[in-house]
Amino acid sequence: MKKEVLENLVNTIFQKLGTNAAYELQEEDAGILLSVTGNDLNHLIGYRGEVLNALQHFLTVSYFNDAGEFLRIAVDINGYRDQRKAKLEEMTRNFIDRVRFFSQEVEMPSMSPMERRIVHVFVSGYDDIVSESVGIGRDRRVVLKPNKL
Repeated sequence: MKKEVLENLVNTIFQKLGTNAAYELQEEDAGILLSVTGNDLNHLIGYRGEVLNALQHFLTVSYFNDAGEFLRIAVDINGYRDQRKAKLEEMTRNFIDRVRFFSQEVEMPSMSPMERRIVHVFVSGYDDIVSESVGIGRDRRVVLKPNKL
C-alpha cells in the first residue's frame, strides 16, 4: 500500500509540473527512497536543493494525510544528494584548513539542517576540530573551532 499511495502522489505531481522523468521507489530501513532520473530536471532540484527539499517535505506530508501514517520519504534527483554531500565535505576540508592555519574559529555559509548535519558528521572524524551550529532560521550556520584538548 505504501508504494501505491506514493506512486499516485508522484504521478500527480509530475503530471501537474509537466515533468517527464523516470523514477524508482526503494524501501529502506528508515522509509522509502524516491530516485528520479531524466534530462533537464534542474527545476526539480532548485537553488542548492531547495525545490528538492520542498518536494520531499510535500510528499511526506501528503503521504501522511492520505495514508494516515508517518513515513520518512527521501528524494534524490540524478544523484544530486551524493554530489552535494561531496561538495560540502570538500568545502568543510577547506574551512578546517583555515581553522588550523589561523588557530581560530571560522564561520561557514548558512546551510539547511540536512547540510549542517552532513558537516557535523564529517567534522566528527577530526580530533583537533569541533563544530557548532549558531544563528537562527535561514541564517543558521556551522562554526568550526580548534579543539582545546
